[in-house]
Amino acid sequence: MRTLEPPSAHDHYLRLKGASLRPTRASRLTHHHLKCIHRDAGLLCVHGGYGLGKTLAVKTNLYDIAPKASLRFQHAPGIPMQDFKIDLADALGMPEGTTEHRRTIERFIRKTLAKQPLTLVFDEAQGLSNHVLEYIRALWDDPTNHLSVVLVGSNTFYRRLRRLGAFGNRITVWQPYTPLRPDEVVDTMPGYHPLLADTDPQDLLWLDDTACHGNFRNWTQFTYHLQLIVDDDQRPETGFSRKLAREILTDMDRTTHPDGENPQGYM
Repeated sequence: MRTLEPPSAHDHYLRLKGASLRPTRASRLTHHHLKCIHRDAGLLCVHGGYGLGKTLAVKTNLYDIAPKASLRFQHAPGIPMQDFKIDLADALGMPEGTTEHRRTIERFIRKTLAKQPLTLVFDEAQGLSNHVLEYIRALWDDPTNHLSVVLVGSNTFYRRLRRLGAFGNRITVWQPYTPLRPDEVVDTMPGYHPLLADTDPQDLLWLDDTACHGNFRNWTQFTYHLQLIVDDDQRPETGFSRKLAREILTDMDRTTHPDGENPQGYM
C-alpha cells in the first residue's frame, strides 16, 4: 500500500465486524509526534511488539494530519535496492517505461522530493536492509528536501537502528508501544466492540490477564470468535461470559486451559 486511505473496517485485524477505532495513550502521543515531524521534517521511529496498534495508529493519525502529503509503504523483507527505488519512484508518479534506467530513477526521485513537503511511512521496517535504510537516510539528509520519515518496526528493529549510528542519532523521536495497562483495558475495550460494551471490568481484567495481555490483536481474535458464536443460530449465547470465554480460549489455543479447567474449556 502506498497512498493513505481513510480509516475503514478493513483496518482491524480479521476485519472484525463492529469494531471501532479507540484512542489510547500511545495513539494520542503518536498523533502529536506525527504532527511535529511532518511540520519540521523530522524522523520518527515507532517500535514495539506485534499486535499493539502501531500501524493502525500511524495510518489513521497521519491521514488526519496530512493525507495528501503522505505515502505509506510495506515492502517484502529484504527488498533489493533497485526494486525499492523503482517502487518509490512509481509511488511518486514516475511515468511508465522509464523505470529501467537507474540514473533516470534517481534523478526523478530527487527532483520530485524537492518539490513539496512529504512524509514517507515505512511499515514493517525491520525487513529493510541496512543498505536501503541508509538510502532513506540519505534522502532525508538532502537539504533540498522537506522530507519526513516514519519507520514502524519491531523491538528488534529499535535495537538494530540504534546500532546504525548515522541513522540512529538522527531520529527525532523514538516512541515505544507497550501492552495496554489494566486501567487502559477497562477504559478501552467496552467501546472497542459492542459485545464487550457491558462486560464487567473484573471480567475484562480476568480475560486480559488470562489471554489477551494488553495486546489489541489478541483482543480482536477473542472478539472475533465471540462474534461467531453469538451469530450462530444454534447457540443460545448473546454476549460475554467466563464460561464462554474459556471455550473460546481453548479453540484459539489448545495448549491454553484457563484456571486449570479441562481441555474442553467448560466449567
